[in-house]
Amino acid sequence: MLSVQYGIPFHHAEIAGNYSLAARRQLRAALKTFSPDVVHAHGSRAAFHARLADSEAASRVVYTLHGIHVQRSGAACRRTAAITAERWLRSRTVGFVTVCESDARKGGRLGIIRPQDTAVVHNGVEESVPDAAAGRAFRSDAGVDDRAPLVLSVGRFVEPKDQSTLMAAWRDVVSVVPAAVLALVGSGPLEGDLRATAATLGVGDSVRFVAPRPDLESAYSAADVFALSSLWEGLPYVILEAMAHGLPVASTDVDGIPEVVEHGVSGLLVPPRDPAALADAIVRLLGDPAMRERMGESGQRIVRERFGLERMADELVAVYRDVAGGRYRAQSSS
Repeated sequence: MLSVQYGIPFHHAEIAGNYSLAARRQLRAALKTFSPDVVHAHGSRAAFHARLADSEAASRVVYTLHGIHVQRSGAACRRTAAITAERWLRSRTVGFVTVCESDARKGGRLGIIRPQDTAVVHNGVEESVPDAAAGRAFRSDAGVDDRAPLVLSVGRFVEPKDQSTLMAAWRDVVSVVPAAVLALVGSGPLEGDLRATAATLGVGDSVRFVAPRPDLESAYSAADVFALSSLWEGLPYVILEAMAHGLPVASTDVDGIPEVVEHGVSGLLVPPRDPAALADAIVRLLGDPAMRERMGESGQRIVRERFGLERMADELVAVYRDVAGGRYRAQSSS
């Protein structure tokens, strides 16, 4: 834990559920204990709790939006209530951070952020080198032959990731590349449905469901192509990690993804909910080793030059300095 490794004090607050007086007391106790200059809330739930609990929220709460989906999920009345709450709480936020330009524009259109007080800080990852031995171990654990073309997808089995479209695409992929294997690393409420879909489509033998694991480096090192079928995103770390490991990407062209994946350069982008287009992209990559190598190298360069971890940290520190120095407060009141 960071609190042990770096001596960072830790104060627990239970904010996993709906807003409660207990959570409010816990957060207020933490604020009283630490007397912070900046309160950084990551995600809508943390920001909801922090902005209600902190009497000084308007001058020190920074809200990072890791994707903006409030207008998409749930019943219409719930979406309306969520957007209304976000707009009301906007005044109790000193500054906003989005992880992609797409979300900055979207948040402004929805009225849930103030564009003049918003910094775009793209997610960042460390540089990586594929580990051939770890890759072979992953293939062995998943029952994948060393010579089989392997496509990897990582993500929760939930509606926004839309692995059902990937599964439909996979039927077309194996009709062209019969030896190919798809590894789905993740878990979630739709796992049973996805397994049933694989069986119904007749691709069950070529699909591996792999439980979440801490050593994703081995999965990236094992794969030939990384695929993502999401309906909506922010800026997914899994794509950055895959590119850092030299994998070409076949992904849907949604939200922040095209800010990272350059179509035809580091991967191939396709419309969401289009299994034929996704299958074509995967088949093209599997069938062209030179293209895979070229795009993999380009992806590593893009991550190294634009999406490094230190760059992300430096940009967040700059936001903290501006908040602590009063720049956001002065700007908001002008």
